[in-house]
Amino acid sequence: MRRLLSSLPIVLLAACSTPGAFFGATEGEVFEPHVLIDENRALVYLYRPRNDWADQELEAPGLFLDNQLIGSLPSNGYLAFEFEAANYKLEMRRPLAGSFWTLLADGPLDFTLISSFTLDAAVGGTYYLRYDEDGPPPQGGALQSGGDGPLQLVSAELAQRELGATRLVQPMARIAASHQEPERPQRGFWRSIGEALDKVGI
Repeated sequence: MRRLLSSLPIVLLAACSTPGAFFGATEGEVFEPHVLIDENRALVYLYRPRNDWADQELEAPGLFLDNQLIGSLPSNGYLAFEFEAANYKLEMRRPLAGSFWTLLADGPLDFTLISSFTLDAAVGGTYYLRYDEDGPPPQGGALQSGGDGPLQLVSAELAQRELGATRLVQPMARIAASHQEPERPQRGFWRSIGEALDKVGI
């Protein structure tokens, strides 16, 4: 039980956050179109237009894919990925005090979740995900095939118009498909708590 309690801060603070634009503008390379290295994959861009709201953030929101943090998105930034063809559960989460508090995910106290939806990535496809808490995409820019709240799948025409002002947040990453949904860290934690309480007769 003591070992379990000592691991609580680690689980609670899993997935540390990235400083927001309040501490300085995004300084990566100016947007350049990427070319698929593997034609059997899909190209996915996630970008965030600059606005006053985003510029005042102390911590940048994080992108979670199948329950794993794969990047943070400060104001005026973009991320690029190569996905294997598959369905992916994408979530945007807002950090608090340096953590995304993933222990509370899926429960009534899951206060860090901003948006969540499933992206169906097809071979050779290119997808543009626009994240903007200050307002929806311009009329006609959002696609009906996906999105939730401030995270929207948008047309190539809109994305290419807005991406030119953004800067790369981190190097392009290649993402492998997961054939089973990864278990949330908190599920194993609470299961261990239950087992420990059962052993002491509670």
